[in-house]
Amino acid sequence: MGGVLASRRARTGGYAQYVVVPAANVIPLPEGIELVQASALVIQGLTALFSLTHPFWHLSERGAEITLASPKGGRILPDKISGPYSKNSWEAGDLVSKGFLSDPALIERLSPTVALKDVDIASFDGIHIVGGGGAAVDLYPSEDVARILEAAFAQGKIVGTICHGSIALANVPFRVSGRSATGFSRTEDAQAEELYGKDFIPNFPQPVMEAAGIRFSCVEPWGVHVVVDGTLISGQTQQSASEYSIAYLYLLAGGSPVKRN
Repeated sequence: MGGVLASRRARTGGYAQYVVVPAANVIPLPEGIELVQASALVIQGLTALFSLTHPFWHLSERGAEITLASPKGGRILPDKISGPYSKNSWEAGDLVSKGFLSDPALIERLSPTVALKDVDIASFDGIHIVGGGGAAVDLYPSEDVARILEAAFAQGKIVGTICHGSIALANVPFRVSGRSATGFSRTEDAQAEELYGKDFIPNFPQPVMEAAGIRFSCVEPWGVHVVVDGTLISGQTQQSASEYSIAYLYLLAGGSPVKRN
């Protein structure tokens, strides 16, 4: 096989320049992807589509202006297993993602994006950090993410994270220590390891977040769980995407429009 190649599910040497792997595990890299960026592609990283499309839908529906950013400002690459049309998709019934993918204008929003180094949080009301295994590769540890989160907390902005994206909070332990949050649990990552291989990502959200002093909570694997602690909001997995998005919207609006008698 010619061209630039990468290997998926390499148990060791995943970041080595040369590694021997079964031919069935070799895949071609997309054009325009630098090797540094590609290191996250073959470990089932990428972006979990649901964690982008659900907040995008709920927030844009209410008139929010949304800016998409990524570590280098390149193209956002969804994890295929989170794509509703992909073979063996975990989210085959995700109508929100199906709607997003049906609109060429929305797909164009995925590339190019704003580089994290160019993000000025003062221009925004809040930040949402998407999930997917790529977050555990690109967003922790990260000086750019630490700078953005520090500014967001200092300025009283809304900080939201979901799934593996919650690991980003550990970049600012002095801001999150003692606060409550959730994310992809270690039990869920253990189940993912059965599919992708042991240590398929270099860092797991729960232990990293707990080491940062976060009061981590979760429910049963793949259960619905959203935690709000002041201006900090987090969701456990894709099952919480809609509930998380609506709760985030309420934080932006300063309250819920739902009134109980």
